[in-house]
Amino acid sequence: MKNGSLSDKAVTRLDRCHCLMFSRHVWRLIGCIALGFCLGGLSLHAATLLPGFTETQYGSTLDPGSPTAMAFSPDGRLFVCLQGGQLRVIKNGTLLATPFVTLTVDSFNERGLLGITFDPNFASNQFLYVYYTVPGTPAHNRVSRFTASGDVAAAGSEVIILDLDNLSSFGNHNGGAIHFGPDGKLYVGVGENNNGANAQTLTNRLGKLLRINADGSLPADNPFFNTAIGANRAIWALGLRNPYTFAFQSGTGRMFINDVGANTWEEINDGIAGSNYGWSICEGACSPPNANFRDPLFQYGHTAACAIVGGAFYNPPINQFPAGYLDKYFFADLCGNWIRVMDPSHNTASDFATGLVTPVDLQVGPDGSLYYLIRGNGGQVWKVSAPPSQPLDISTRSHVASGNSVMIGGFIITGNAPKRVIVRALGPSLQQFNVPNPLADPVLELHGSNGAFINSNNDWRDAQETEIRSSGLAPQNNLESALIATLQPGAYTAIVIGQGGSSGVGLVEVYDLDLTAASKLGNISTRSFVQADDNRLIGGFILGTNIGAAKVIVRALGPSLTQFGIGNALADPTLELRDSNGAQLFANDNWQDDPNQAAQITASGLAPANPLESAISTSLFPGAYTAIVAGKNGGTGIGLVEIYNIP
Repeated sequence: MKNGSLSDKAVTRLDRCHCLMFSRHVWRLIGCIALGFCLGGLSLHAATLLPGFTETQYGSTLDPGSPTAMAFSPDGRLFVCLQGGQLRVIKNGTLLATPFVTLTVDSFNERGLLGITFDPNFASNQFLYVYYTVPGTPAHNRVSRFTASGDVAAAGSEVIILDLDNLSSFGNHNGGAIHFGPDGKLYVGVGENNNGANAQTLTNRLGKLLRINADGSLPADNPFFNTAIGANRAIWALGLRNPYTFAFQSGTGRMFINDVGANTWEEINDGIAGSNYGWSICEGACSPPNANFRDPLFQYGHTAACAIVGGAFYNPPINQFPAGYLDKYFFADLCGNWIRVMDPSHNTASDFATGLVTPVDLQVGPDGSLYYLIRGNGGQVWKVSAPPSQPLDISTRSHVASGNSVMIGGFIITGNAPKRVIVRALGPSLQQFNVPNPLADPVLELHGSNGAFINSNNDWRDAQETEIRSSGLAPQNNLESALIATLQPGAYTAIVIGQGGSSGVGLVEVYDLDLTAASKLGNISTRSFVQADDNRLIGGFILGTNIGAAKVIVRALGPSLTQFGIGNALADPTLELRDSNGAQLFANDNWQDDPNQAAQITASGLAPANPLESAISTSLFPGAYTAIVAGKNGGTGIGLVEIYNIP
């Protein structure tokens, strides 16, 4: 049972930092605010992350500090709430000097500017919403809408959406999180103002999760619409102590509600309409069980912890973390100074980061990185990333003939250091993989970006045999070709032909032999004659080295090749992307078919010149992948497959 608002442990923490600016009613959250003030500036940030992850500060320190919440706008800017009423903007990694807006707020204890969200139609209406405490006797919390005019609020644009119940003299348990749900409704987390009885009544909106329309009106399908009276019909769920943060999962629409506990348990609750989460009858799971209340999915005690803050599902538009983090839920603790990750499939959690300085919020950014907001060190935002994987091997298989139908493989080395690579041309060994009509005797040439000849090889044992064997990549058949070269950053072309003008299915490969160099294989492109079945154009690549996902764009070109004097171009190429098991991940016929994909491809500067050509933009986890180019309806002709590694 919960029987108080501040544990002795929390008071002790405040005593130890000599911050007794309030009476014994200095409450958690925010940590309490006093705890954040005490820690801020006393220790340098030095978070410890799981192996393979890195972090950088995002924007400069949020002077005058005391941040409470943050949210990304649909256009990628990060808006940060400061308790004192300023709404700051971090744009392209730079903290803008002018606040978006500065509100007059009551910032006593846990009051102040506490929440922010963006209208689902922000791109067209430029509306954003904030939750803040209005000064007065008594004070109350409010949700207001503002209209953005660039990086500041349009003058006079505040529209009051929701005025909440008057507050008592206690300054704690205000909630403050606001988010639009997948149904387009605005959800508002409201604390019980240090009065547990508020959470169990439908006669006020304190200790509740509210659901309203964007204009402040009340949806008639709210669960208590026909039970509660007046403004209280906004209640969507009750029995909450201080729902300071909650989050919706992209795609599924599932909601998790973080409820800050009293003396014993911090909770992550399943957000379900009409639920009663038990406060103040129960703290954590009810014991004995009580069918009237919904127990938390996950709870943790106060060993090195005091208040759950921040909640973010990992379902970004661009995957950046390893595959194991998809659909997981990140949360943090104010006093524990850590971030953990919960697996909703079996409701367990594990460590992710430690050594933070008073965290208060988490967000997964549009780039797939995890951002966390701390009150310590004057208030800062930090960005946690998984360095993207890089191409380790790029290869293409196609039918090799003569003239314009030879196989031409291009690759780019990016960075600022030489790269040692091995290039191979295979044919006879493909027979063991049941490839019909393999190229009997491939010949390999390597050229620079201006077409200058670099080296060639007919049979790999003719030269560099010792080097090639030492690489562990010696071809299986003596008639196959290989050469090793150390190449400066730039563009290169590998040409595969058949000895004596012979034809057949061949494979060209480029392997990175120096993964430590400050350079990497940037992309591959191969031009060849595209036929059907086993004679389709097949580009393969392997991503590895780092733990993060890599952003790639794959293109299949045909019609646009005519501008380069290529005859018999593939009229209408189609493209498939498959994983190492052969499972199809994506397919595309015409690159403009999907507006979202088309926008990403265009933004990258890699839009095909012809609408009949194909392209796929995605992020891929470490592993092996295959791009397959064919002609629509069995068409044949010269085609080009390209695989770009996007920084």
